[in-house]
Order: sequence, then structure tokens, then C-alpha cells
Amino acid sequence: MIFYEKETWLGLMLASVPAVVSIYMFFIAEKKRTALFLLVLSAFLLRMVMISLDPYLHDWDEKFHALVARNMTHFPFKPMLFEHPVFPYNYKDWSYNHIWLHKQPVFLWQMAISMKVFGINLIGLRLPSALMGTAIVWLVYDLGRKWLKDENVAFIGGIISCFSFFSLELIAGQMSTDHNDVAFVFYVTLSLWAFAVYIHDGLKLKWAILTGIFVGLAILNKWLTGWLVFGGWFLYILISQTKRRDLKAYRDLLISVAVSCVVFLPWQVYMMSCFPKDSEVLYADNVRHIVEDLGHPGSVFYHLAFLPTAYNYFFLIFLVIGSFTIYFSKQANILLTTSYLAMAFVLFSFFSIFVKTKMASFPYPVSGILMLISAFGLYTTFNFLSSKYIAKPIAKKVMISLLTLLMAFFCLKPGTISQSRSIHDEKRNNKIYNTKVFKNLDENLTGKYILINCRAYENIDLMFFKGGTAYHYYPDEKSIDSLENHGYIIAAFDYRDQQKLPEYIMTDNRIFLMPEKLK
Repeated sequence: MIFYEKETWLGLMLASVPAVVSIYMFFIAEKKRTALFLLVLSAFLLRMVMISLDPYLHDWDEKFHALVARNMTHFPFKPMLFEHPVFPYNYKDWSYNHIWLHKQPVFLWQMAISMKVFGINLIGLRLPSALMGTAIVWLVYDLGRKWLKDENVAFIGGIISCFSFFSLELIAGQMSTDHNDVAFVFYVTLSLWAFAVYIHDGLKLKWAILTGIFVGLAILNKWLTGWLVFGGWFLYILISQTKRRDLKAYRDLLISVAVSCVVFLPWQVYMMSCFPKDSEVLYADNVRHIVEDLGHPGSVFYHLAFLPTAYNYFFLIFLVIGSFTIYFSKQANILLTTSYLAMAFVLFSFFSIFVKTKMASFPYPVSGILMLISAFGLYTTFNFLSSKYIAKPIAKKVMISLLTLLMAFFCLKPGTISQSRSIHDEKRNNKIYNTKVFKNLDENLTGKYILINCRAYENIDLMFFKGGTAYHYYPDEKSIDSLENHGYIIAAFDYRDQQKLPEYIMTDNRIFLMPEKLK
């Protein structure tokens, strides 16, 4: 089944039913455990719908992650894009090289393990993101309980997380950096949650160690912004009258930092020793993201301007209200509030002011914090209005249920998700068609021939689905002769509209012209 607009709408609505029921169960029936179960179930179903919407690999950057992860199913400690490159390549070009260190490896390992179990296919590729996205919903809920000490706010935060449009599209592979950012948000949220549990449970060392492990895994997905929680932790100690004089508090923080280093440093040492030239490029690119825009320019207001897209205006209204009113809460841990708000402020400021490359997902790791603050703003607004205008308890329950449902709808943006799967989208239809061609190719052909002249970068898709070695261009006549003299045999796609093959290939009877025509 191919999802177009109507099918996408139907899938999203059906997957949302348990969450809608959970709102009733939580606020009106007051069966909160059942409500939480239904919420997490709906989160999982929504994400399973999202990973099924697009029967092809997205261009930026899912297809590259997919091919490297596929190759990792056989070579887990040798990240490769082209497993057997036959043409010269620039090892500094992450989109067409051999050893691929452009991203840290944990999310790639996760996808590789999933494809080992479920096969080389899109569901196997995207399933880890669906599972992590589902877990984030529970983490946001429990973080809200421990930080804000209000189960109603925590549940609304979980609803926002469940229906988060941007998170869902990252899981689908639709947004750039896709599964890499899903994993990064997951491990950063885990570290924020573990830190809250550490504070909530009386500074037990095991939670400091777990926080360090999650930070290390976050770094092994996206790099050093995974250390964000340590800045908030240190601030928490400084502003606490009791903790700043307690050596145990500093000891636990240092132990957590050390644990994170134990987790992420071995891979850095391994990369530098096994792939020194490629590692040098990786670390240089990390710096270049700060000092150059690398094709992703934007002003200092870029990330603020993207907030309505990542979230929605309804969300932002209550985010502003929550930011101003949260310090008047009699229940919330105010020290944690200051720490978490500082983390969000620092992350947005850093990527807005100091980093030249602007990408939408850069500040998204603190999305759980923003969701809970927005939930706090919504619930505070409801309490204020209901105390003045609503007397009956059942009416109050109905009103908060309707407000939460409205927030869920605006967060999901089903119209936006559906429109991007339009049956009239020629580019999408072409990708669906070409992917079907790749899947139906004879594996003996892809294992025997070097395939040339695919559509731009769709050779990556072909290699993911069928293996082998493929290129989206054709080499010059001298290179063709050299390959053939070395025993390689070549197959070529031909087109009548563009990328038409030159005469020296068309007249070479040693080259197999593919009968399949790509769009």
C-alpha cells in the first residue's frame, strides 16, 4: 500500500484514537495508569504509521545513513558508504567517499542491528527511531512528574510529545539529519531525565553514573552538545545553598563526566588510529560548522523563526505563558527549573549566535523541556480561567480535556503531513517508481556489474536495496577502457531526455544497457 493524502490522514487519525481516549481516561475517568498506557500505545502506532508513509529513501540525509548502516551489518567497526569503490573519490566528500565518519556511530549501529533482525528494508531501517520516539513520550511525562511535581502538566507534556510534528517527520526520514537527530534527542532526553531522578531520589550515585552513560551515548550520536546537562547540573549546584558547600555534589558531577568520557572516547581513539585522514576531516568539519554556513545559512533569528514550524503557534503562546509563570509554582523544583531553562537558553543562543551553519534540528534536543513548559502554561491558563468562569468540577474536566485535545491536533499538523504525500507530487512519484525498479533488479546483475548513470545520488538508493556498486554518472572513455581491461563489467542506465549516454558507451558491446528506465 502506498500512502497518499487520504491514506495518510486515515492512518494518522486511526493511530491517534488511543491517545484521544487517554485524554478522557486521564482527566474525566481519572484512570491515569490506563491513560498513560493508551498514550504510549498511540505514540507507537503514530510512529509506525510515519515509518510506513514513504516507500523510498529520502535524499538528505536518510539514504546516506541507510547505506552506511547496511554496510555496518557486515562491518560494524568499519563505517563505509561505498563498500567497493572502483572510481577515484575525494575522501573529504562525505556524500561520495569510502570510509564514512561524517556522523558518530551509535544510531548507525542501532539501525544495523534492526536490519540484521528484520532484513534490509525501510521498516527495519526506521524502526529504532520509532521505538526511541515512543520512549521519549514516556520520558517527557516522567520528567514532568519529577521536575514539576504535577501529573496533569506531565500528562499534557506527554500528549505534546506524542503528537509532535517535527519529531514524527524526523522519524519518517523526511527532515534532514533524520534518524541521527532522533537518536540524539532520545539520549539527551534520557540524560535530562536521569539527572531529574538523581535530584528527586536524593543524589544517589547510580543515577549520576547513568546520566554519564546517557551523555556518552548522546555524544556518540551527535558530538559534544551532548554535554549540555553537565552545564545545567553545575549551575544547579552553584545556586543551591546546601549543595554548593557539599563536596559529594561536585564528586558526583565529576564521576558522571568521567563516565561519559569512558563511553565516547574509545571510539574517537579507534577512529584516529584506524582512519587518521578521515578523522582529521571529521573534526575539521565540526569546526567548519561553527565558522562557515556549509550551505545552510541563516540569521541569528533562524531558530526562533523556525519554532512555529517545529511546534505551532498555539504551543508557543503557552510556552511564553509557562516561561513567565513557572517560577510562581508552589510544587515545581525551582532549582531544576532554573537549570533546565538555562540549558534551553544556552543551546538556542549557541546555535543562533555562534554557529554559522543553521539547521532546524540543532536546538531540538531540549524539546522535552519546551514541551513541559508549554504544558505548564496551558494548565496554568486553564486553572486561572476555570477558577473565574467554571464552577462545576465536571465542566472543568471537560474543558481541560478539550484544551489538551486541541493542543494535540495543532501539534500533529495532519494537513501538513498529508500534503507532503500528495498524489500530484511528481518528485515523490518518481522516487516511488525508481525505488520499485531498484527493488526488482536481479541481484546477480547488481553483484556482477558496475552500474553507472543512475539519477542524481539515486545510486545510493540502489546500493541500499540491492548491494553492489553504482554511480550516478558515467566515466570518460579512458576510464571505461581501464575498468574493462581489469576485468570489470559495466551496466548503464540510458535516458532520452537527459543524462543521455555518449557514443563511446552506446557502441561498446561489452557494456550492458539496462532495459529499465528511471524517471
